[in-house]
Amino acid sequence: MILSDTIAAISTAMGQAGIGIIKISGPEAIKGSLRFFRKKNNAPLSSSQIVSHKMIHGWILDRDGDTIIDDVLWVCMKQPNSYTGEDVAEIHTHGSHVVLQTILDNIVSIPDIRMAEPGEFTRRACLNGRMDLTHAEALKNIIDAQTPKALHLTSAHLSGRFRSQIFTLRDSLLQYLTEIEAAIDFPDEMTDEAPVALSLTPQINQIEQLIVNYDQTALYRDGLRVVIVGRPNVGKSSLLNCLLAKTRAIVSQQPGTTRDVIDAHIQIDKIPITIYDTAGIHQTEDSIEQQGITRAKELIRQADLILFIVEAGMLLLPDDFYVYQIIKSCQWLLCVNKIDRVKHIQIDNMPDLWPDPIYISARHEIGLEPLKKAIVNHCTRQASDMPDPEFMINFRQKQCLEKAKNALMQAQKAVKDQLTMDCVVIDIKLALDALGEISGAVCHEQILDDIFSTFCIGK
Repeated sequence: MILSDTIAAISTAMGQAGIGIIKISGPEAIKGSLRFFRKKNNAPLSSSQIVSHKMIHGWILDRDGDTIIDDVLWVCMKQPNSYTGEDVAEIHTHGSHVVLQTILDNIVSIPDIRMAEPGEFTRRACLNGRMDLTHAEALKNIIDAQTPKALHLTSAHLSGRFRSQIFTLRDSLLQYLTEIEAAIDFPDEMTDEAPVALSLTPQINQIEQLIVNYDQTALYRDGLRVVIVGRPNVGKSSLLNCLLAKTRAIVSQQPGTTRDVIDAHIQIDKIPITIYDTAGIHQTEDSIEQQGITRAKELIRQADLILFIVEAGMLLLPDDFYVYQIIKSCQWLLCVNKIDRVKHIQIDNMPDLWPDPIYISARHEIGLEPLKKAIVNHCTRQASDMPDPEFMINFRQKQCLEKAKNALMQAQKAVKDQLTMDCVVIDIKLALDALGEISGAVCHEQILDDIFSTFCIGK
């Protein structure tokens, strides 16, 4: 990747829309984009008419300059006051994919302009000091946010709360490092080593709290995978449709109607949930049913929560116990369905060790709210005694925090074991590097490649 050349990409989502935006960044951004732009009187812009951050109405022409492609707004943002810190030009068009792609093809036909790679605009913004990595990753997570809660926790990074905590941690460690290295250089003035170990405890505790943040916000960041299981014809597909408030799966009295996995997305109490309806699990010789059951078992192993569906008013069948044997080591809730069809809803042969059931009628939406509440309570109860997180951290940031914590604990151990202070210095420097990777203060090309490869092209 060459970061000194000029790049271009469509920055808006594909599909029909009111507007679409093509972004160009680099030394040829302004000059190159103006090659195809004309004012309504068919005159090109003069240099005196080019004002940073001011939109100009006009036309975009084809490469020959004799055919109008679209009616557009053109705007430039001169360095360093742009998103990337470079000269940036944007062409605001109507949101037809054909229009956008035609204009982009013309732009990248200029020898000094090429297509942007995923995340390259934001990568340049980081390298040019317009933002740090916490800000850059927050932008991607804002785009990916599935719920208002996830958006709130992610956008908090834009105010710099997380970055500020990391900088404070690094500053305190740098101060300790300076004192220790001074003591090594001037051994006659070295003081007792024990306080060094004790002084690192607050930093370790603070890092641990940030790591806990990752687990606290997992629900809002990653959502839940909830899998509906049961023997054939207990109402699994009806429950899926009921939770979605629309028909997503075919419902039939014929057992085995669902033979493959059906998934859908809902929100319960601001938590994104992917719900999977699976084939009825039972002993069968049917090869197609066996494939569906195999896929159901795979999903069970990956699930955060299982909804085990049985039928009200009748004894549990061997196939019910067969399903239980498959899910018993998982997190699961027991749902007794079809309570609208019987007077006696209890199941007389239910094992005492099974959890209290949630009685529902998927057909008539009875018990739906208690079921939703049970799903959320089951998955959030471990974090119920913790304060609400202020922001959301991602897996890469968590890994960096864990590296920093381990290095500081190793530094404490080095002091306890009365190793040389050089060993303590090494461990503190490792912690500093790990914390620096979070904000980009310490950065390697591979780290940037890994981060920005997950961005969309045009961001």
